[in-house]
Amino acid sequence: MKAMPQSARALKLVGDVHARNPGGREKAKKFYESALRLEPGYLGAALALAELHVIEGRNGDAVSLLERYLKDWADDRLHVKLAQASSTTNMLEDALAHYQAALRINSQNEAAKKGLDRLERQMKGVDPDAPDEDEENEVEDADADVEETELL
Repeated sequence: MKAMPQSARALKLVGDVHARNPGGREKAKKFYESALRLEPGYLGAALALAELHVIEGRNGDAVSLLERYLKDWADDRLHVKLAQASSTTNMLEDALAHYQAALRINSQNEAAKKGLDRLERQMKGVDPDAPDEDEENEVEDADADVEETELL
């Protein structure tokens, strides 16, 4: 900070350090907000502040913050973060649209793929944290192989 006191990126990095410690989240928030005041279009600081909002259960604040960046940024990370925050506030259709937008921008985005899969399960009324049927069958098959080996 001494070397670059007017750098939004430096402010964001200091915020990142504080955000790693639950007791430092308030300081992190102040650094992220300072970075955004210095450089209002800095998406990295906005994503970090939104993540902090989500961690602290302020999902509505995260959604509001990130939606302001949609008009200026076509970024898959932005859409994934919006989808995550939207799904936790039960705005499932919005979450679906954002995951799909993220995948249109970057079809290799793993967070978007996993989030979309989880969301689709949730929308079908299935526990999104339950293992897939394929995963269950793999476990059962492994157990069967052990039993067969023991019999030989």
